[in-house]
Amino acid sequence: MFFNFIVLYFSTSKNDIGNFWVIKLEDLERLVLKRIDEMKDEIIKFHQRIIQIPSENPPGRYKEVVKFTENKMKEIGLKTQVKRKNLIGEWGNDNGKTIIFNAHYDTVQAFKGWTKDPFGAEIIDSKIYGRGSCDDKSCVTSEIFAIKALIEIGVKLKGKIVVSAVCDEELGGLKGTEFLLSEDLLKGDACLLGDAPAEYPFGYTGGTMYMTITIHGKQGHGLGAPDLPEPYRNEFSGINTIDKMIKVMNFLLGLNKEFMTKETKYALPEGTTTRISHINIAEIHGGNKITTVPDRCYLHCSVNTIPEQDIASIKKRLLDYIEELKEQDPYLNITVQIPISLEPFVIDGKSDFAQAVQKSVKTVYNEEKEFKLFMPSTDAHWFQERGIETIIIGTGRNDTNAHAADEFVYIEDLINATKVYALTALNYLK
Repeated sequence: MFFNFIVLYFSTSKNDIGNFWVIKLEDLERLVLKRIDEMKDEIIKFHQRIIQIPSENPPGRYKEVVKFTENKMKEIGLKTQVKRKNLIGEWGNDNGKTIIFNAHYDTVQAFKGWTKDPFGAEIIDSKIYGRGSCDDKSCVTSEIFAIKALIEIGVKLKGKIVVSAVCDEELGGLKGTEFLLSEDLLKGDACLLGDAPAEYPFGYTGGTMYMTITIHGKQGHGLGAPDLPEPYRNEFSGINTIDKMIKVMNFLLGLNKEFMTKETKYALPEGTTTRISHINIAEIHGGNKITTVPDRCYLHCSVNTIPEQDIASIKKRLLDYIEELKEQDPYLNITVQIPISLEPFVIDGKSDFAQAVQKSVKTVYNEEKEFKLFMPSTDAHWFQERGIETIIIGTGRNDTNAHAADEFVYIEDLINATKVYALTALNYLK
């Protein structure tokens, strides 16, 4: 019969050589969970403080939150470095695999409508309120205290844990996780990324594409018959960019209607109803006066797809349609910018990492949890497209108001995420 054992090292003074104990993995898990429970008040206080430091994106002022977070990492014994407002901490050795813990400390803006102070970190009914309390400072807190628990227990893992607390996720991650990966500043064999609903591991992700469509026209008087054929217009007539953008919007709405005919086969978290791909027409700008022809129009859209549909084919259909419009309309001056285009991913549920995560989740929640699909875009895509196996966990629920007024996190979910991080490292690097 095969047993998993861990070597623990305990030293009673600076001068002695210490004592080595051998302990079964299951018993060590209980020690880790017990230590995290003992740290509960400390975890809550740290989380309150990090919420109280605004890190909205935009405007993207991160100096104070980085300094505060780095000080904690150094305090618990991590080797740290800061690269373009992104924080990396390391603990362990090069004698095995490397697991990355990733979370982001930038948040969306506080917006209006709060009944609580968005930076007050007030505790009410076992909930901590504040912008970023759930999305995603909760996971920054959890990943740090997960390592703290492992260090204080005295476990010597076979490998390394790299902790990354990054900026810019809320705007796509180009200045955060993607930058660190592209510069080889962040390396690992697997990544446990915190940014999802609570209680389940997420091994399947939807595809994501951000795009900006711009049409340039010609300003003129609104009575100059813009966009009408001769003889109703002349050389002085304006070119109405909003009118031309409507055709593009109708095409996108048509794709949305088509997407409704195909649902994903992958399981979603409880309460989630989005089982289809979808285009969000997020923002439009154009015009400046009711009697004037608008000479510019900007349309910002995001595309999220189920794993069964690929981003590349949707992009091609859009660009092909744009070319058709240009052939039909000699006055159409249109450009399409796609800064982010990421395909969906599906993990191998039988890998060592996947099994380590599932084992950890089962221990924390005392039941088997299947992998779920998480449709929203996260930094997981940046790891996945580089071949780094990535699984997502989190603290969110349907009622925690991420990106909305009165955002909060349940303290129980904050503690449980910390436990999942810690046990996953224990199981993966045993």
